[in-house]
Amino acid sequence: MNAIVWALLGTLFTFSVTTLGALNVFWVKKEISNTFQGIFLGFAGGVMIAASVWSLLLPGIQRAEENGQISWLVVSGGFLLGVILLLLADNLLQKRCEKRLSDGRVTNLRQSTLMLITAITIHNIPEGMAVGLAFSLAMSDPTDPALFSGAAALSLGIGIQNYPEGTAVALPLIKDGMGRKKAFFLGSMSAVVEPVFGVIAAMIASFVTPLMPLLLSFAAGTMIYVVVQELLPEAQACDDGKTATLGFIAGFLIMMILDVSLG
Repeated sequence: MNAIVWALLGTLFTFSVTTLGALNVFWVKKEISNTFQGIFLGFAGGVMIAASVWSLLLPGIQRAEENGQISWLVVSGGFLLGVILLLLADNLLQKRCEKRLSDGRVTNLRQSTLMLITAITIHNIPEGMAVGLAFSLAMSDPTDPALFSGAAALSLGIGIQNYPEGTAVALPLIKDGMGRKKAFFLGSMSAVVEPVFGVIAAMIASFVTPLMPLLLSFAAGTMIYVVVQELLPEAQACDDGKTATLGFIAGFLIMMILDVSLG
């Protein structure tokens, strides 16, 4: 199978795990505790940071050197592009969200719930891109099985932290008065951007292979931006912050072990 097919399969897996997490709305009666929220946000941050280093930045540096490019320049440039683009997108979406709230067009959801859904949906975009690019990199050199194992580890790691995300989106919607079926649907659809952007990233990388180091570092920049801007501040605000730290360490170690042992 080619890179695009593998990218689709990998991101469909991460999307399906989010859907499984959203299913919790049908039997979980109460809202997510601050402790659980802190653990899962910290865990997600740890997975994304480890994935950014071992699955994106290091392979990007290696591929740039193989292409005869100035590796530090290409990777730094791609990283900064990712950060700047997501910063602009984040500001634009926040302004539009605030405008909708001030205009009274969103009346059935609390602002905190709406911002949580927006933040999780935004950070699913670079996750999908990362998986798509990892499989594209693996298919560009089929003689190196470590690349495919690394892509599979990345998909698995992101899938693991997507499960509580589905729950975290769906449950607050129930608290705000939404029906369980609709809350499940929206919780699941918060990750639909992953297969979309995963396939797009794989298509671009497959047709323009010299851009692979730039794209890999671009995805890393967006993921790290999301962790620093969205996940960690929210995680530290939950409980006393220590559970978030432990969750981050667990996520980082699990993703590192998966990537190094399989890749």
